[in-house]
Amino acid sequence: MGILEIELVNYILQNIAVSLAMKSKFYTSQVITTANNIDVTKLPWVLYIDKKSLPTYGGIYFVGTDQEPTAYIGQAVCFKSRFIAHHRKEAFEQLVNEYGRKAVKIRYWQAPLMPKSEWISFVSQLETFLIKNSQTRFNYTADSLPKIPFTTTQRTYVGPIYIQLNKLGEYYVPKSSDGTAGFYFSVEKLHMAENAIKYHSPTFIISSGTWKDALYEYRNNLEPEWKQYSTLYFLEVRFQARWINYVGQGGIEDYVLSGDQANFHRIFLNRESGFKEFSIKYLRTGLTNCSRSDFCETLLHLTR
Repeated sequence: MGILEIELVNYILQNIAVSLAMKSKFYTSQVITTANNIDVTKLPWVLYIDKKSLPTYGGIYFVGTDQEPTAYIGQAVCFKSRFIAHHRKEAFEQLVNEYGRKAVKIRYWQAPLMPKSEWISFVSQLETFLIKNSQTRFNYTADSLPKIPFTTTQRTYVGPIYIQLNKLGEYYVPKSSDGTAGFYFSVEKLHMAENAIKYHSPTFIISSGTWKDALYEYRNNLEPEWKQYSTLYFLEVRFQARWINYVGQGGIEDYVLSGDQANFHRIFLNRESGFKEFSIKYLRTGLTNCSRSDFCETLLHLTR
Protein backbone atom coordinates (compact mmCIF):
# COMPACT_ATOMS: atom_id res chain seq x y z
CA MET A 1 0.00 0.00 0.00
CA GLY A 2 1.38 3.41 -1.00
CA ILE A 3 1.74 6.46 1.23
CA LEU A 4 -1.33 8.21 -0.21
CA GLU A 5 -3.47 5.10 0.31
CA ILE A 6 -2.23 4.85 3.90
CA GLU A 7 -3.11 8.50 4.47
CA LEU A 8 -6.63 7.94 3.07
CA VAL A 9 -7.17 4.93 5.33
CA ASN A 10 -5.76 6.98 8.21
CA TYR A 11 -8.26 9.77 7.50
CA ILE A 12 -11.24 7.40 7.33
CA LEU A 13 -10.27 5.60 10.53
CA GLN A 14 -9.82 8.88 12.37
CA ASN A 15 -13.30 10.04 11.36
CA ILE A 16 -14.71 6.75 12.62
CA ALA A 17 -12.74 7.22 15.83
CA VAL A 18 -14.10 10.72 16.37
CA SER A 19 -17.67 9.44 15.94
CA LEU A 20 -17.07 6.67 18.45
CA ALA A 21 -15.55 9.12 20.91
CA MET A 22 -18.53 11.45 20.65
CA LYS A 23 -20.88 8.57 21.45
CA SER A 24 -18.84 7.56 24.49
CA LYS A 25 -20.21 9.16 27.67
CA PHE A 26 -17.51 7.86 29.98
CA TYR A 27 -13.85 6.88 29.99
CA THR A 28 -12.85 3.33 30.78
CA SER A 29 -10.46 2.61 33.64
CA GLN A 30 -7.94 1.44 31.04
CA VAL A 31 -8.05 4.86 29.33
CA ILE A 32 -7.69 6.79 32.58
CA THR A 33 -4.88 4.58 33.88
CA THR A 34 -3.02 4.76 30.57
CA ALA A 35 -3.36 8.55 30.39
CA ASN A 36 -2.09 8.98 33.95
CA ASN A 37 0.94 6.83 33.14
CA ILE A 38 1.97 8.82 30.05
CA ASP A 39 4.79 11.24 30.89
CA VAL A 40 4.92 13.37 27.75
CA THR A 41 8.36 14.78 28.56
CA LYS A 42 9.87 11.28 28.60
CA LEU A 43 8.38 10.00 25.34
CA PRO A 44 10.54 9.38 22.24
CA TRP A 45 10.51 12.28 19.80
CA VAL A 46 11.72 13.72 16.52
CA LEU A 47 12.05 17.37 15.58
CA TYR A 48 9.07 18.71 13.63
CA ILE A 49 11.41 19.63 10.77
CA ASP A 50 12.45 15.94 10.66
CA LYS A 51 8.87 14.59 10.66
CA LYS A 52 9.65 12.28 7.72
CA SER A 53 11.67 10.16 10.14
CA LEU A 54 8.64 9.38 12.31
CA PRO A 55 7.88 5.66 12.79
CA THR A 56 5.13 3.93 10.81
CA TYR A 57 3.19 2.54 13.79
CA GLY A 58 0.41 4.50 15.49
CA GLY A 59 -0.94 5.85 18.75
CA ILE A 60 -0.99 9.31 20.33
CA TYR A 61 1.33 12.16 19.33
CA PHE A 62 2.11 15.49 20.98
CA VAL A 63 3.43 18.52 19.08
CA GLY A 64 5.16 21.16 21.18
CA THR A 65 8.35 22.34 22.83
CA ASP A 66 10.05 21.62 26.13
CA GLN A 67 8.28 24.68 27.54
CA GLU A 68 4.94 23.80 25.88
CA PRO A 69 4.99 20.03 25.25
CA THR A 70 1.24 19.61 24.59
CA ALA A 71 0.52 22.53 22.23
CA TYR A 72 -1.35 19.99 20.11
CA ILE A 73 -2.47 16.41 20.83
CA GLY A 74 -3.59 14.00 18.13
CA GLN A 75 -3.95 10.36 17.17
CA ALA A 76 -2.69 8.47 14.16
CA VAL A 77 -2.80 4.98 12.71
CA CYS A 78 0.60 5.76 11.19
CA PHE A 79 2.63 8.62 12.68
CA LYS A 80 4.71 9.14 9.53
CA SER A 81 1.83 9.40 7.07
CA ARG A 82 -0.23 11.57 9.45
CA PHE A 83 2.14 14.49 8.92
CA ILE A 84 2.20 14.35 5.11
CA ALA A 85 -0.54 16.99 4.89
CA HIS A 86 -1.57 17.79 8.46
CA HIS A 87 -4.57 20.14 8.82
CA ARG A 88 -2.73 22.02 11.61
CA LYS A 89 0.42 22.62 9.57
CA GLU A 90 0.17 26.42 9.88
CA ALA A 91 -0.11 26.17 13.66
CA PHE A 92 2.96 23.93 13.87
CA GLU A 93 4.91 26.30 11.65
CA GLN A 94 3.90 29.11 13.99
CA LEU A 95 5.59 27.19 16.82
CA VAL A 96 8.71 26.77 14.68
CA ASN A 97 8.78 30.50 13.97
CA GLU A 98 8.16 31.30 17.61
CA TYR A 99 10.61 28.90 19.26
CA GLY A 100 13.05 27.94 16.49
CA ARG A 101 13.66 24.96 14.19
CA LYS A 102 15.50 22.98 16.87
CA ALA A 103 12.85 23.44 19.57
CA VAL A 104 9.57 22.05 18.19
CA LYS A 105 9.21 18.30 18.72
CA ILE A 106 6.75 15.57 17.84
CA ARG A 107 6.57 13.22 20.81
CA TYR A 108 4.78 9.93 20.27
CA TRP A 109 3.28 7.13 22.35
CA GLN A 110 2.80 3.75 20.70
CA ALA A 111 -0.58 2.16 21.34
CA PRO A 112 -0.62 -1.54 22.29
CA LEU A 113 -1.64 -4.22 19.82
CA MET A 114 -5.34 -5.19 19.91
CA PRO A 115 -8.18 -5.88 17.44
CA LYS A 116 -8.69 -2.92 15.10
CA SER A 117 -12.16 -1.92 16.36
CA GLU A 118 -10.97 -2.01 19.98
CA TRP A 119 -7.78 -0.12 19.05
CA ILE A 120 -9.75 2.69 17.38
CA SER A 121 -12.15 3.09 20.31
CA PHE A 122 -9.36 2.96 22.90
CA VAL A 123 -7.02 5.44 21.13
CA SER A 124 -9.88 7.82 20.37
CA GLN A 125 -11.04 7.91 23.99
CA LEU A 126 -7.46 8.27 25.16
CA GLU A 127 -6.93 11.23 22.81
CA THR A 128 -10.08 13.05 23.97
CA PHE A 129 -9.23 12.39 27.63
CA LEU A 130 -5.69 13.75 27.19
CA ILE A 131 -6.93 16.86 25.35
CA LYS A 132 -9.54 17.52 28.03
CA ASN A 133 -6.96 17.22 30.81
CA SER A 134 -3.99 18.99 29.20
CA GLN A 135 -3.05 22.55 28.35
CA THR A 136 -3.28 22.64 24.58
CA ARG A 137 -3.12 25.66 22.31
CA PHE A 138 -4.25 24.28 18.97
CA ASN A 139 -6.85 21.59 19.75
CA TYR A 140 -10.55 22.38 19.47
CA THR A 141 -11.38 22.89 23.13
CA ALA A 142 -13.49 25.41 25.02
CA ASP A 143 -10.47 27.77 25.09
CA SER A 144 -9.30 27.05 21.57
CA LEU A 145 -9.77 28.44 18.07
CA PRO A 146 -13.51 28.79 17.33
CA LYS A 147 -14.97 26.48 14.71
CA ILE A 148 -16.99 29.32 13.16
CA PRO A 149 -15.56 32.51 11.66
CA PHE A 150 -15.63 35.71 13.64
CA THR A 151 -18.22 38.28 12.61
CA THR A 152 -16.63 40.82 10.29
CA THR A 153 -16.32 44.24 11.89
CA GLN A 154 -16.54 47.60 10.19
CA ARG A 155 -13.04 48.84 9.40
CA THR A 156 -11.90 52.30 10.50
CA TYR A 157 -8.51 52.11 8.78
CA VAL A 158 -7.91 51.33 5.12
CA GLY A 159 -4.38 50.26 4.21
CA PRO A 160 -1.64 47.89 5.35
CA ILE A 161 -1.04 47.28 9.05
CA TYR A 162 2.14 45.56 10.24
CA ILE A 163 3.20 43.65 13.32
CA GLN A 164 6.45 42.21 14.62
CA LEU A 165 6.61 39.41 17.18
CA ASN A 166 9.57 39.39 19.57
CA LYS A 167 10.53 37.76 22.82
CA LEU A 168 9.82 39.60 26.05
CA GLY A 169 12.64 41.98 26.84
CA GLU A 170 13.93 42.08 23.26
CA TYR A 171 11.17 43.89 21.46
CA TYR A 172 12.21 47.38 20.37
CA VAL A 173 15.00 49.88 19.81
CA PRO A 174 14.90 52.10 22.92
CA LYS A 175 12.79 55.22 22.64
CA SER A 176 14.93 58.20 21.62
CA SER A 177 14.68 61.78 22.85
CA ASP A 178 12.62 62.84 19.83
CA GLY A 179 9.96 60.22 20.49
CA THR A 180 10.83 57.80 17.68
CA ALA A 181 10.65 54.03 18.01
CA GLY A 182 11.68 51.10 15.90
CA PHE A 183 12.83 47.50 15.74
CA TYR A 184 15.26 45.24 13.97
CA PHE A 185 13.86 43.09 11.17
CA SER A 186 15.29 40.44 8.88
CA VAL A 187 16.71 41.37 5.48
CA GLU A 188 14.17 38.98 3.94
CA LYS A 189 11.40 41.32 5.13
CA LEU A 190 12.94 44.42 3.54
CA HIS A 191 10.14 44.70 0.98
CA MET A 192 7.52 44.75 3.74
CA ALA A 193 9.38 47.47 5.63
CA GLU A 194 9.61 49.55 2.45
CA ASN A 195 5.86 49.12 1.89
CA ALA A 196 5.13 50.11 5.50
CA ILE A 197 7.10 53.33 4.93
CA LYS A 198 5.39 54.01 1.62
CA TYR A 199 1.96 54.09 3.29
CA HIS A 200 3.12 55.40 6.70
CA SER A 201 1.44 52.30 8.07
CA PRO A 202 0.50 51.66 11.71
CA THR A 203 3.14 49.25 13.02
CA PHE A 204 2.90 47.22 16.22
CA ILE A 205 5.34 45.33 18.41
CA ILE A 206 3.87 42.26 20.16
CA SER A 207 6.06 40.40 22.62
CA SER A 208 5.70 36.80 23.78
CA GLY A 209 7.04 34.61 26.53
CA THR A 210 6.12 32.41 29.48
CA TRP A 211 4.69 33.75 32.72
CA LYS A 212 8.18 33.36 34.20
CA ASP A 213 9.51 35.67 31.49
CA ALA A 214 6.73 38.12 32.37
CA LEU A 215 7.61 37.82 36.07
CA TYR A 216 11.18 38.87 35.24
CA GLU A 217 10.04 41.78 33.07
CA TYR A 218 7.31 42.96 35.44
CA ARG A 219 9.28 42.24 38.57
CA ASN A 220 6.57 41.63 41.24
CA ASN A 221 3.54 42.76 39.24
CA LEU A 222 2.55 39.42 37.71
CA GLU A 223 -1.20 38.85 37.51
CA PRO A 224 -2.20 35.37 38.83
CA GLU A 225 -4.59 34.76 35.91
CA TRP A 226 -1.67 34.85 33.45
CA LYS A 227 -0.41 31.50 34.72
CA GLN A 228 -3.25 29.64 32.96
CA TYR A 229 -1.71 30.48 29.56
CA SER A 230 1.25 28.51 28.21
CA THR A 231 2.46 31.55 26.25
CA LEU A 232 1.70 35.17 27.10
CA TYR A 233 1.38 37.95 24.53
CA PHE A 234 1.66 41.69 25.12
CA LEU A 235 1.08 44.67 22.88
CA GLU A 236 4.16 46.82 23.46
CA VAL A 237 4.48 49.63 20.93
CA ARG A 238 2.56 51.30 18.13
CA PHE A 239 4.07 53.86 15.76
CA GLN A 240 3.79 55.15 12.21
CA ALA A 241 6.47 53.62 9.96
CA ARG A 242 8.57 56.39 8.35
CA TRP A 243 12.14 55.31 7.53
CA ILE A 244 14.76 52.54 7.61
CA ASN A 245 18.16 52.85 9.27
CA TYR A 246 21.04 50.67 8.12
CA VAL A 247 23.08 49.68 11.17
CA GLY A 248 25.21 46.84 9.79
CA GLN A 249 28.65 46.28 11.28
CA GLY A 250 31.50 43.91 10.53
CA GLY A 251 29.92 42.70 7.29
CA ILE A 252 26.59 41.90 8.99
CA GLU A 253 23.49 43.39 7.36
CA ASP A 254 21.15 44.82 9.96
CA TYR A 255 18.23 47.18 9.54
CA VAL A 256 15.90 49.07 11.86
CA LEU A 257 12.40 50.12 10.82
CA SER A 258 11.69 53.41 12.61
CA GLY A 259 8.86 55.88 12.87
CA ASP A 260 7.26 58.73 14.76
CA GLN A 261 4.15 59.18 16.87
CA ALA A 262 5.26 56.30 19.08
CA ASN A 263 2.92 55.10 21.80
CA PHE A 264 4.49 52.75 24.35
CA HIS A 265 2.18 50.26 26.01
CA ARG A 266 2.19 46.90 27.70
CA ILE A 267 -1.25 45.43 27.21
CA PHE A 268 -2.06 41.77 27.96
CA LEU A 269 -3.61 40.29 24.77
CA ASN A 270 -4.44 36.64 25.51
CA ARG A 271 -7.92 37.35 26.82
CA GLU A 272 -8.88 39.75 24.01
CA SER A 273 -11.72 38.44 21.82
CA GLY A 274 -10.39 37.08 18.52
CA PHE A 275 -6.74 37.07 19.58
CA LYS A 276 -6.27 33.30 19.40
CA GLU A 277 -7.30 33.15 15.74
CA PHE A 278 -5.15 36.22 15.03
CA SER A 279 -2.10 34.67 16.70
CA ILE A 280 -2.38 31.42 14.75
CA LYS A 281 -2.75 33.13 11.38
CA TYR A 282 -0.49 36.15 11.69
CA LEU A 283 2.00 36.05 14.55
CA ARG A 284 5.41 35.17 13.15
CA THR A 285 8.91 36.15 14.12
CA GLY A 286 9.66 39.06 11.84
CA LEU A 287 7.59 41.76 10.16
CA THR A 288 4.12 40.59 9.00
CA ASN A 289 1.28 42.32 7.16
CA CYS A 290 -1.89 41.55 9.13
CA SER A 291 -4.24 43.94 7.30
CA ARG A 292 -6.83 41.26 6.53
CA SER A 293 -7.51 40.43 10.17
CA ASP A 294 -10.44 42.01 11.96
CA PHE A 295 -8.33 41.91 15.12
CA CYS A 296 -6.43 44.90 13.70
CA GLU A 297 -9.39 47.01 14.82
CA THR A 298 -8.74 45.85 18.38
CA LEU A 299 -5.05 46.76 18.11
CA LEU A 300 -5.91 50.22 16.80
CA HIS A 301 -8.55 50.72 19.50
CA LEU A 302 -6.20 49.66 22.32
CA THR A 303 -3.60 52.24 21.30
CA ARG A 304 -5.80 55.26 20.60
